[in-house]
Amino acid sequence: MQEQAASQVPAIILITIFHLLVGIPFGVSYFPIGWTQCTSSHEVDDVSSESTNGFTLDGQFPLQGKEALGIRMFLFSTIIGQLVMTYASSFNNCIALQMVENAPFCQALAYIVVETQGYGKEALSTLFFLFGLASVIVGTTFYLLGRYQLGKVLYFFPAHVLVGCIGGIGIFIAKTGMEVNANSSFPAFLETDKLHLLLIVFAFEAGLRLLTYMTKDGTGQSRYPLLSPIYFILITPLFYGFMYILGNDFDDQYFFPAIVECIDDGTGSCDTVTSAVFDIFHIIDFSTISWEAVLKSIPTMLALVLFSLIHVVSLVFVYQCRSRKTSFLMNIL
Repeated sequence: MQEQAASQVPAIILITIFHLLVGIPFGVSYFPIGWTQCTSSHEVDDVSSESTNGFTLDGQFPLQGKEALGIRMFLFSTIIGQLVMTYASSFNNCIALQMVENAPFCQALAYIVVETQGYGKEALSTLFFLFGLASVIVGTTFYLLGRYQLGKVLYFFPAHVLVGCIGGIGIFIAKTGMEVNANSSFPAFLETDKLHLLLIVFAFEAGLRLLTYMTKDGTGQSRYPLLSPIYFILITPLFYGFMYILGNDFDDQYFFPAIVECIDDGTGSCDTVTSAVFDIFHIIDFSTISWEAVLKSIPTMLALVLFSLIHVVSLVFVYQCRSRKTSFLMNIL
């Protein structure tokens, strides 16, 4: 038993690192770029506003550490999912993960709430309520499908719908990733002096693609399955190493904005503070929830539930396509 447990340690370490790598970019994508973090005045001016359906999102986030708050939301959701899957499911080796592909719907809900209720903590209370309600609805839907063995209903989604939805989400994720990287809305970041931040990402991606291509065997498969995870682990030390060699002073442009508290005393000064870990829990106040915003969010919530179902079908679809491809290659050989 001890040997079996010890043999799982490398996998646990890789999964933990994977969750951190995924949690950071998607955690900072829950809230739109236009909903700016409380920071110094010159940094706020650098952030472009966003417009959707005639509404311009250009206001201050009510809490310090918007990015840190999003990452905590991702990790908390993942932890809850892992505990439930481990102790309340029949899967032998389950790995839970917050459904990151729902980030576009989270931003859409943020637009609805802010347009209805403004930029204050009341809006954030309504938004967190909607996030929690969406999780309950999606979880209940999946439970009922499994409980009454209705999983085959998902196969009624046409293939072109699956491809269109997944492709659209991919475009959104790529767009949001570039916006978060440059801290500026699309395509305004192309005109800023932060374009070089994207070049670092593209350089690492090109390096991985090149190594993957060079290490393929005769069947087109990678000779080294651990190449990608090891490469991802080395990104951080390599980045800091090159920064040190080039003599960079590690200024704020390569990192998330500092968690600060703005003081409205006419001077525009800010004090560094520590963001409370439990902000995510005590921010919800049912007396401040805008039920008008909740009603307006119903179509988006329904779309979120449907896409969650489509996402599962798309994973099965991709897996089946890969299995058929592998079987076809094996028959040829």
